[in-house]
Amino acid sequence: MTQKNYNVDNLNKIQEYINRMDPVDIADKLEILPEKDVAIWIKLLNKDLLADAFTELRTENKIRVVNILSDENIKDLVRELDEDELVDTLQELPANITKKLMTVHIDKDRRKIVNELLGYPEESVGSIMTVNFLSVKESSTPKAAMNKVMSSELDAEKLEQIWLTDQSLVLMGFVYIADLIRYQDKTLKELSHSITSSVSPTDDQEVVAKLSIKYDLGEVPVVDSENRLIGIVPAEDVIDVVHEEMQEDMSNITGISEQAESYLDEPSFKIARTRTTWLIICLLTATMTGFIIHRYESLLASYVALTAYIPMLMDSGGNAGSQASTTVIRSLYAGEISFKDFLKVVLKEGSIGIIAGVILVIINFIRLIVLDHAELGVNLTVSITLVLTIIFSKVMGGILPLIADKFHLDPTVMAGPLITTIVDTLVLLIYFEVASLLLGI
Repeated sequence: MTQKNYNVDNLNKIQEYINRMDPVDIADKLEILPEKDVAIWIKLLNKDLLADAFTELRTENKIRVVNILSDENIKDLVRELDEDELVDTLQELPANITKKLMTVHIDKDRRKIVNELLGYPEESVGSIMTVNFLSVKESSTPKAAMNKVMSSELDAEKLEQIWLTDQSLVLMGFVYIADLIRYQDKTLKELSHSITSSVSPTDDQEVVAKLSIKYDLGEVPVVDSENRLIGIVPAEDVIDVVHEEMQEDMSNITGISEQAESYLDEPSFKIARTRTTWLIICLLTATMTGFIIHRYESLLASYVALTAYIPMLMDSGGNAGSQASTTVIRSLYAGEISFKDFLKVVLKEGSIGIIAGVILVIINFIRLIVLDHAELGVNLTVSITLVLTIIFSKVMGGILPLIADKFHLDPTVMAGPLITTIVDTLVLLIYFEVASLLLGI
């Protein structure tokens, strides 16, 4: 909704319209509007709404907005941003703009907090937590707690629950504001909910996502080494973390690197480079399959029919391994299993492999007789290899993520090209060894 010729009526209509928009939609508009229109929208937007929309902008558009704003407008914008949002912005902007914001536009009191948050490693809990939360002493009265809510300047979504601490700020629990309103005759201790889990600022942000999913947490408390409350990770940030981790996992599973920019904006050469890395690794490791085939060349020359079933066996093994690894990774992420369950996973995937393998062998045995008219020796060789391949692939797919997790590696790396390459190599070894034994070559 832009106008080429602005007058008072048009500006009033635009102001009324854009101030009813969602911050995400405002950000989408600011991404595509000409600079003149962006400047007008900035003037017409409420300060808090502009700040919310600003956090949704891509880096290059944040820079554009900052360059358009006057010093006074920048001060207002910075004032409206929460500390964690401010840290995210500072990390994205060029060094010269960051320096100006830190020295000129950020108040001295906030600068100390911002510097502390900037000191946490990237993708750690400390880098995404907010220090804007409401807490009261557990010994306070409900009325005192409600008065604190009424006088708070925090956004509504950060006032759904109040954190309770003791005199030393040690986290004791939390109270829902709705309960404060409904049960005014009860004490805070009676209304208190216990803390099911908390995180340290140095933990990986993935821990927040796992705990939030496992315990259905709206907010995740962040505590120091003495269990004192120092921040929270609100639901909207948890959702962002889950999204980021999902993208990272999908990238690992498919053997590509994450894209820093949107798909259409990122240069083709850069995307090709990130994708080619794993392709090269797979190409080099696949050399092993070439050596194996070359070693059993005489066997293949005697039984050419065996060659036709190599792709089927390798595909079955790769798919079976990927199924198992994906299931185990999902259970690892949900906290249902860990490395201590290693033997249980081996037995579980082994039994699944036997059941699935037998079913596939029966179907494949009939297919070979009816469609391929394969002789009994070849049929038995393919069938035995198939069942061994499924069992082996399931077990390997189950234990590799556990091993990766044990050594603090991302288990999703094991769910993609790597497991397929490992399985392919060992499937060929099984196939040709079985053929040698059954066919007497």
